[in-house]
Amino acid sequence: MTDRGFARHIPPGWCKWWLAMWGITSPIVIVSAFFVDFLIWLPIAIVGFLVPELFSVLKKDNRFPPLTHTIRHFLPDWAAFPLIYFALGSVGAHWLDFSEPLRLGAILGLLGWLTDHFTVTYDRPDPFPYPKPGAGPSTPAKRLPL
Repeated sequence: MTDRGFARHIPPGWCKWWLAMWGITSPIVIVSAFFVDFLIWLPIAIVGFLVPELFSVLKKDNRFPPLTHTIRHFLPDWAAFPLIYFALGSVGAHWLDFSEPLRLGAILGLLGWLTDHFTVTYDRPDPFPYPKPGAGPSTPAKRLPL
């Protein structure tokens, strides 16, 4: 598939059981947030997310990629951002006792997609830099200083 699609191949040297661990623990940690109290969920997240992530980052061994790199490899940005925003929004709304946590998750999933879409769009040169077709270069708009 193209770089904008889903990857199916495992990079050479990546530990398959480590990837399986991410594939099993990530959904468990996220879904468990809907069924257990936050103080019970916290150690689940520490064991399922934080410890393996720290191991990956501190060990700096490509065989054990952090979850971020794993997601980046297997999911295209247009799918990853909405899923992450949806999960965070839904879980957060549930913890805050909102009556419709999945609806808020859907709104935040859309925000994730928009964030990705505009980030990708702004990452590339402006496809329409001229005032009208064939007019040639114009004076660039001034930007606020950073």
